[in-house]
Amino acid sequence: MSKNYEVSAPFINFGIGIVLKLSEGQADIRSQSLSRKKSDLFEVIAPVQFKKGEKISANPAQLTKSMLERLSEISDKKPDGNINKIEAPTEYPCIQHTGFGKYNVFDADKNLLNPKPIKKDEAEKIFTQLSQKNNSDNDANEDEKSPEKKQSDNGANNSS
Repeated sequence: MSKNYEVSAPFINFGIGIVLKLSEGQADIRSQSLSRKKSDLFEVIAPVQFKKGEKISANPAQLTKSMLERLSEISDKKPDGNINKIEAPTEYPCIQHTGFGKYNVFDADKNLLNPKPIKKDEAEKIFTQLSQKNNSDNDANEDEKSPEKKQSDNGANNSS
């Protein structure tokens, strides 16, 4: 059973024996490394590389864990008109799962904080630091109000 993927890493290499479903354009530029099995199915006969953003189909049983980490699975569902739509949580800051055990971290202003998807524990660490920073910012605001209260209390004490 073949699944559709997009290369999410800067590049990915496929070794000999892996069968890929490719477009004619993809197959043409790699013709020296591929052998056509069917109209759009090609077997890798020499190591071949694909770059970020390229779409391929492959049987996940033929792919190693490290290969799967360099690919993002593309859903077979019909797009609802906006292919680039990201279903992000509405509350920020947040952690967003991107697939294959990788996560993105967003701050309160919806800014992405990590340059590439990271492991869950790393994402949680960044999120915790962000939450602590936000809490300390709130505490700082309260502290700024407190001295004013003390001064006004002192002023009240002096006048009596």
